[in-house]
Amino acid sequence: MKKIQIDPYQFAEKTISTSSLLVSKGKGKVNVMALDWKSIGELWMLPVCTIAVAPSRFTFSLLEETPEFTLNVPSPEISSAISIAGSYSGRDTDKIAKAGLTLTPSQHISVPMIEEALISYECKIIHTAESGNMAHHRLFFGEILAAYAAESLLNEE
Repeated sequence: MKKIQIDPYQFAEKTISTSSLLVSKGKGKVNVMALDWKSIGELWMLPVCTIAVAPSRFTFSLLEETPEFTLNVPSPEISSAISIAGSYSGRDTDKIAKAGLTLTPSQHISVPMIEEALISYECKIIHTAESGNMAHHRLFFGEILAAYAAESLLNEE
């Protein structure tokens, strides 16, 4: 899928309102996780994607090993990947292969993007915080270094 670089805020509303696929990496292993708890905004005058990940998740340890991630909004063709990514653990399942996803290199970080995604963000973690008592998660604040949208999505505007 051909993607064009966009402003990080261009499709923020669509990204926030859609279940996404978070790609993380550690010691050579790449994992994908279904993600609903996320936001896009600003921190220290930088465009930031904030994600919430529970310490029990395999992705949590990968984010601590490699402080980068890509956030990917799936196209309709790969919408079933959300269910697969949310139903298995990356500790013992190659969810990327199981979901039939294609990884493509990022331009600014070592963690790849999902080729079939409508929107992809390359993020470098610049801050973390505990979420508090409501749900035990860590918030990872990723500076958005680059954002991309499928050319077909741009043609719909």
